[in-house]
Amino acid sequence: MLCGLEIHQRLEGKKLFNSCPTPLPDQKLPENCARITRMLNTAASELGVIDSASKFEHSRSRTFEYLAPEDFSCLVDSDEEPPTSINKEALLQALKFSKHINASIVDEVQVMRKAVTDGSNPSGFQRTSLISIGGELKYEGGEIPITSLCIEEESAGIISSNPDSVSYRLDRMGVPLIEISTEPVFTSAEEAAKGAQALGMALRMLDKVMRGLGTIRQDVNVSIPGGARVEIKGLQDLHLLKTLVENEVRRQEALAKISAEIKKRHKKMPTSLPFEDAGEIFLSTKSRLISKALESGGAVLAAKLPLFAGILGTELYSEKRFGSELSDYAKQAGGVKGLIHSDEDMQKYSISPQEAEALKKFLKIKKEDAFILIADKKERAEPAIIAALSRALVLCVPGETRKADEKGGSSFMRPLAGAHRMYPETDVRPILITKELLQEAGELVSVGKREKELCSLLGDDFGKRMLRSRNLPLFERLIANGADAKLAAITLEQTLVALRREGIDISLIGEDSLMEIFSLYKNEKITKASFEPLLRLCSGSPEKSIASLARENNLQKISGQELEALWKKEGGDMRKFMSKYGLVADAAEIMKMAKKKN
Repeated sequence: MLCGLEIHQRLEGKKLFNSCPTPLPDQKLPENCARITRMLNTAASELGVIDSASKFEHSRSRTFEYLAPEDFSCLVDSDEEPPTSINKEALLQALKFSKHINASIVDEVQVMRKAVTDGSNPSGFQRTSLISIGGELKYEGGEIPITSLCIEEESAGIISSNPDSVSYRLDRMGVPLIEISTEPVFTSAEEAAKGAQALGMALRMLDKVMRGLGTIRQDVNVSIPGGARVEIKGLQDLHLLKTLVENEVRRQEALAKISAEIKKRHKKMPTSLPFEDAGEIFLSTKSRLISKALESGGAVLAAKLPLFAGILGTELYSEKRFGSELSDYAKQAGGVKGLIHSDEDMQKYSISPQEAEALKKFLKIKKEDAFILIADKKERAEPAIIAALSRALVLCVPGETRKADEKGGSSFMRPLAGAHRMYPETDVRPILITKELLQEAGELVSVGKREKELCSLLGDDFGKRMLRSRNLPLFERLIANGADAKLAAITLEQTLVALRREGIDISLIGEDSLMEIFSLYKNEKITKASFEPLLRLCSGSPEKSIASLARENNLQKISGQELEALWKKEGGDMRKFMSKYGLVADAAEIMKMAKKKN
C-alpha cells in the first residue's frame, strides 16, 4: 500500500482575492442574505480537451443557489467583479512555511484557474497558485517528502443538496488555503495518520492559521498493487484517517478479487447491458419505495447482470458491499436514493416473493445471474441505471475521486480530474518573489521549540495542551500584550470552556474584551476572582467595556486603606470576609492583614 496526503489549512484575516474578512469556522448565517441562482456549463481547455470530472458534474444538470451574507462576501465571491491582487499576508504565510520545509520557491507566483463545475465555485473555477516544490518536513517519524505547496481559495460552504439543486453559502468562498501535497511514501495507515498529525501541528505554528473543526482537512491518495490511485476528499476528523486508509485498502483488495472472479466467469464480457421498464410487475406492490415512484409518474427500471450471482453482495469492508459501489454511481449520476439488487433480502423493501419471481422471469434471470432495480422519476432513473451498469462492467479498480464519510468509509464522487482543467488566470498579475519578500516572511518556529517554550511558561501538562489548542495564537497575543501567561492559559482553556458548557455564547466575548480584562488586572483595577463573573457579564453585554461592567456591578478591586477599613468594619473574620468580598479583594492582601491582627 502506498499513501500520499493533501493537507488544506485555512488562514485567517482577509480573503485571498478581496478585502472581505474571513468568517469564524462556526459563523452563523444571517437570516436575510442576497440569493444568487446559477447553472454551470463545462468547456474545453486551451488544449481542446474537456476534463472528465467537469464533464461528469455537467451531466448532472443541477441548479446552484448561493446565499451571500454582506459582512463576509462581495461581488468578487459571486464572480460579478474582477479579483484584487493576491492577499500579501496569506502569501507571506505560504512563503514562511516553504522556507521551513526547505522547499524550492518559485521565482514568480502565477495564479491559475482550475475548472470546478460541482457548483462550489460560482465562477466555475478555483484560483490556485504554486508557491514551492520539493522539501521535506522533519518529525519524530522521520522525514515527509513534499511534492508541492500551493495557496488557493476555499470553495463555498454547502448548506443543503438534492438531486436537482444545491445550496451554498458564499462567506467561506475565497478564504485563503495553504495546500500541501506529499509524496506517496506512507506504507501503512498508522504512518499516514502520524504524518498528517505532524503536518497539521507544523502548520499550526503559523500565526495566521484558523483553528477548530473544519479549518484543516485531509485528502488522502491511496493505491495498492493491482489497484489504482484513489483520491478521498474531505476528511476533517484526523482520528478517522487510519480507519479511512485501512478501509480503502480493503475495498481495493476486494474489488481486485471481484474483477478476477467476473473475468473467470465470462469468456467474453459484454460491452454494454440493456435495461427494461418493469413497472407493470409492481402495479399492486406494497413496496412504498416503488409505489411512490409509480404514483409520481416515475419508472421502475431493471437490468440483468449475467453471471453476477453472489457478486453484488460481496463485502468490501464493514457495511459496504459491491452493490453499494453500483449504488454510489447511480446516486451521483441520477440523483436517485439508491438501487435494489438480487443479493439483498427483498422483504426489506416489502417486495413480495411473487413480485421477485415475476421480475426474474421478465428479465430471464438464471440461477447464475443477478439483477438491479431502480425506482424513481424516469429522467433520474435512466442515467442512474446506465451509470450503475457501466460500473459493473469495469473489470479493475477504477481510479476515482471519493468522499470521506463520518465512519471512516467513503463513497464515489466523480472521476479523477486531470491537468486539462488548469489554465492561466488573466485577471491577476503575477508576483515576483524577491529577497525582500522572503525576508519579510520571516522564519517559522518548529513544533519542538514551541513546545519547550510553552512548557517552560506553563508546565509540561498545560504547555502541551496549549500547543494543541485553537486558542494558541490568541494566548500568544495576550502575553505579548503583557498578560500573565498562566492566568491567560487558565482563562482561555478553563474559564471560557466552563462558561461555554453552561450554554453561554463565548463567541460574543471579543479579543478586545480579553485584552482589556488582563490590562485591568495588570493595573490592579480588578482581581483574578472577578474574571469569571466579568466574562459572563461581557457575553450578555458585548457592546460594553470590561471597565464599565466592573464599575456597574461593583467588581472593581478594593485595596489599601479602603480594604483595611472594610476589614476592621467586618470584624476581621477571614472566612466571612472572603465570602463577602472575595471577588473584589486580593486574597494575599487579606492574608497580610490577618497576620497583623494575630
